[in-house]
Amino acid sequence: MAYRIGLASIDGTVIDQHFGSARYWQIYDLDTEAHFVECRKTVPKCQGHCEGGFEDLVSILEDCDAIFVLKIGELAASYILSKGKRVFEGFGEIEEILLQLLQGDYFEE
Repeated sequence: MAYRIGLASIDGTVIDQHFGSARYWQIYDLDTEAHFVECRKTVPKCQGHCEGGFEDLVSILEDCDAIFVLKIGELAASYILSKGKRVFEGFGEIEEILLQLLQGDYFEE
């Protein structure tokens, strides 16, 4: 089964952006390999702490099964989960994260 993921990254090499202030999302499809789809640019929702108003970000990531961010607040994470998406916090090189995803069972119920 294939999955589409969005990774919050300015330069496409590391996850380095908070959910609400992310300006760039690196989009990948995962099946037996990772396939880069595109980089999506967004207008940051927050400059620091924010509560609500995440509809625009969710619409930009609507086709993603999961998102990967440096940090995400509890309210934002709950909102994303309520939309049927998985959310992961972490920092690291995107290549390494993709490799771990391909080798693991992160999306299994």
